[in-house]
Amino acid sequence: MRNLNVVLLPLLLLATPLMAQHRKDLIVDVEGGHRTGKNESFTPNTTRFDPRFDNSGGIGVGINYFLSDRVSVETKVAALRSNLQVQVTGSDFRAIADLGRAQIYPVSAVLQWHLVEHGSVRPYIGAGIAHVILKDINRQVGTASGINFKDPTGLVVDGGLEIKVSPRWSLVGDARYIPVETKSRATFLGTLSATDIRVRPLIISTGLSWRF
Repeated sequence: MRNLNVVLLPLLLLATPLMAQHRKDLIVDVEGGHRTGKNESFTPNTTRFDPRFDNSGGIGVGINYFLSDRVSVETKVAALRSNLQVQVTGSDFRAIADLGRAQIYPVSAVLQWHLVEHGSVRPYIGAGIAHVILKDINRQVGTASGINFKDPTGLVVDGGLEIKVSPRWSLVGDARYIPVETKSRATFLGTLSATDIRVRPLIISTGLSWRF
């Protein structure tokens, strides 16, 4: 969380003096996520635990502060749920444990550039930082009593389209991708096993934006 605060604080301080002068949008959307990263390394000479996340879905809420007609800072948090399975591999066996729904919370701060200054259709691109919170799992997985995750932080690139339907309301479609991130380490409680994983989610969302 420290890495995230280092980025969020300067962005919010930059936006604060201009908030009374420029547009502010509240965004509520539905989101779907796809993990593009892979598990990379496992503790040798132990039972191997291999977590696998399915596609996820959920909702997101964000605020977009416009610093000018073309530049804005968007902060957003989403709550996603994904089916989680863990493949357990020993010297003479292999089994798959279905752990049900895992909870994933991407938090992002993005500086956006709007390609069209005015108009009913406004595409935009952006970049910033994202912190992905993976909730720890307190359930039996083979010989392990649960899984602790290290939450990864990394660069996020962003692009989307705003379609104005009234002076205050717009439809918004957005895609965020985290191509570079620190490793998330999954530690399996009650064992010596650990796994380095990369999440690298691609998150697609669509929803409503309300200007206030």
